[in-house]
Amino acid sequence: MKKMFVSAMCAALCTALIFVSCGDSDKDDSNPENSDFPANLAEWTGDNEYTSPVELPSLSNQSENLEDLWWKKSAFYHIWIKSFKDSDVDDCSKNCGDFKGIEDSFEYIQNDLGCDAIWLSPFWDCLYKGSTNEASAVLNMHGYDVNDFYKVNPYFGTGDGSNAEAELDSLIAACHARGMKIIFDFVPNHTSSNNKWFTDSASSQNGKRDWYLWNDKALDWKNTWGANAWHSKNGSYYYAAFADTQPDLNYRNYEVREEMKNVVRYWLNKGFDGLRIDAVRYLVETADSLTDTDETHAWFAELRKVIDEYESPKFMVCEAWIENDRTSLNKYFGTSDAPEFNMVLDFDQGKPIVVGSSIGSAYIYYDNGNLAFTMNSTIYENPSALQSYGTFLGNHDEYIDRLGDWEGEGTSGKSILATALSLLRPTVPFIYYGNEISQKSGSQSGDFRLRQPFDWDMVTSQKSASDSVLNVNKALLSLRRNSEYADLFENGTVKLCNSHTYTSDTNELCTNLFGYTIENGSKKILVLANVSPYYKSNIWFYSDSIPSEYSLIVGNKDTSSDITYYTDDAGYGAIEVSNFCPYEIRVYDLSSSEKSCVLDVWDYALETMYLRGTMNGWLDTSKMIYSTATNEFSITIYLKADTEYEFKFDEFGDWAHSFGPVSAEAASITLGTELSCSDAPGLNTNFSFTPLAAGDYTFGFNKDTLKIKVTQ
Repeated sequence: MKKMFVSAMCAALCTALIFVSCGDSDKDDSNPENSDFPANLAEWTGDNEYTSPVELPSLSNQSENLEDLWWKKSAFYHIWIKSFKDSDVDDCSKNCGDFKGIEDSFEYIQNDLGCDAIWLSPFWDCLYKGSTNEASAVLNMHGYDVNDFYKVNPYFGTGDGSNAEAELDSLIAACHARGMKIIFDFVPNHTSSNNKWFTDSASSQNGKRDWYLWNDKALDWKNTWGANAWHSKNGSYYYAAFADTQPDLNYRNYEVREEMKNVVRYWLNKGFDGLRIDAVRYLVETADSLTDTDETHAWFAELRKVIDEYESPKFMVCEAWIENDRTSLNKYFGTSDAPEFNMVLDFDQGKPIVVGSSIGSAYIYYDNGNLAFTMNSTIYENPSALQSYGTFLGNHDEYIDRLGDWEGEGTSGKSILATALSLLRPTVPFIYYGNEISQKSGSQSGDFRLRQPFDWDMVTSQKSASDSVLNVNKALLSLRRNSEYADLFENGTVKLCNSHTYTSDTNELCTNLFGYTIENGSKKILVLANVSPYYKSNIWFYSDSIPSEYSLIVGNKDTSSDITYYTDDAGYGAIEVSNFCPYEIRVYDLSSSEKSCVLDVWDYALETMYLRGTMNGWLDTSKMIYSTATNEFSITIYLKADTEYEFKFDEFGDWAHSFGPVSAEAASITLGTELSCSDAPGLNTNFSFTPLAAGDYTFGFNKDTLKIKVTQ
């Protein structure tokens, strides 16, 4: 479901974009623009004796010995089938990913990454597959325009695709044989315009007329793109919330409700362990609202009863794309008398992590507020022992660009930070394929750029790199499964501990550092994060919790990572930690002093240095060369005679972390003489040097002693 801001441009482009839309956009305006409502839809219809003509398969491929609430303990891997892996050619850019390719990748998903459940994108036969060209089909096929809910898309089978459903059965069985779980993507709001139900409805055949929303005139209702949502067909008009190729089903019709329950039972009987439900906000429209109606909630309460029929516990998670409105989001959990979803996907918790950690300035701001506050205010724990939030850093929609677009591919420190922040919270993680390796988006247009072929070469290179984003995912997913911490991540509560955060480097409020605790019973961890690209020698976090013992379980264990506690005159506690690396995440077990560090990919060392000054126009292009033998950075630049040059050393080429003289009095340097830099980098004064003769001069910077020298 794609969220779009309604605008004149969107409306103008609507028709052109229909054939590339995923059909799962969100709407910003939930109210119809007039009170007209189709008269024949005012009441619930159907004879209440409907039986689906599609016979349910016998139970097969069911998971064995699943615990209740197993989904709270899981980590889900979200696979876009067509782009993941083609078992025929091992290159989805040439053909189409298939079920066999996924089955062949279980070792990677389970052991190299650490996920124990997978979510498959829609796999049914669908309307829009592009042209007859295979590559075009891969580009354009999205699957949210279902032709037949009981027929598997032949593109996802090997060979001619005739065995696609059998290969899906094999995939489910192989998944369960490894103790993994699998859920499918259910699209209940609409079908494709090629679906037999709709063609019968349009021609008033086989009792299907009222299976869709029809009216004798086009009402003034807007679709998710801001264009009119009513479309002409055979002298009448039908309603489509997303595109004219995706007409909405009429859930006021009893037969529709029962048929869609049958679809769910059909695939659960085949072995799926649950389902993610697309675009849940739009099922039942009223004269007052097109979204989130009481009638919509009532049907999901009915569907929950179907889910709870199974002896092997099933679950359902919804995509209610709602941001900054926890009340409306949480309503999809239902009530104790009428429960709905076991889990809701949380669109508030991912975006601040990625957008915030990518900015990298001395003071980081996001959405009219500082990043630290925004990030802290969007850390929500699972709401109850029976309910969960599903959190993620991106998906197949235009919620946010891929992780690699923001944070850089491969082993970027920012990608590692964002990954860690997403996993170190008491929610259920969903990892979209490619984000675990910080892959960038493709060159396709629209949201298809987020569904590009998976980079298996990048996987190979990251497997052997201990500091790769892939291995950070693996380590932290393993930590979440550890019996010492599993219940903490399932049922822990979050408490912020940095309403005031100071650093000795500037002695000012630092908005790019924050911390929080996760606690459950006697178990408690402290999570601290440096979301800046700067080294921090000492950081203080106000906290009312001062444990008697602790262990560093994530972070740079080779530096002083001890916690020092203070209590001020008013009795408030403060935590001091030392030697924070750029983008470092640090986790302390506050319940024990015996735990070992499970993840350390940070190095407290200056890795880059730039010489900036009047000799190069204060540009950041003069990157210095580092020598491991001398622990020095150096660069040689041609200078004119009798010209005073001002300069400083800048670690990241961004001005805010530059090294200048200890004082203004020590700013002038002579040839061959060492001077000291300040150990508190910032926007300090400049050194000056005046060569007596023109020629090449070498500027040296020792990262250990912070001494500088100019030689010839």
